[in-house]
Amino acid sequence: MGKAHTLAVLSAFAFAEEPLRFSDLETNLDVAPNTLSTRLKELNEAGLLDREAYNEVPPRVEYTPTEKAESLFPVFAHLHHWAIEYEL
Repeated sequence: MGKAHTLAVLSAFAFAEEPLRFSDLETNLDVAPNTLSTRLKELNEAGLLDREAYNEVPPRVEYTPTEKAESLFPVFAHLHHWAIEYEL
């Protein structure tokens, strides 16, 4: 969790209403593609994200937060409200 961009990736899922694809995250986060790929793999291995690959052309992979990750989402909501309150 302490590696660069890990919390940014997780927070994207906290505010998403549907599964996210690599391209969604790449567009919305200022993270190098190789770093993003590594963080997604680490979060999947840690049991925080589920990865589903679809047998389509072009290939499609979607990531969804697990229950374990969703238990962190209230923390992100509190931080978001705090940042708004203090205009950060």
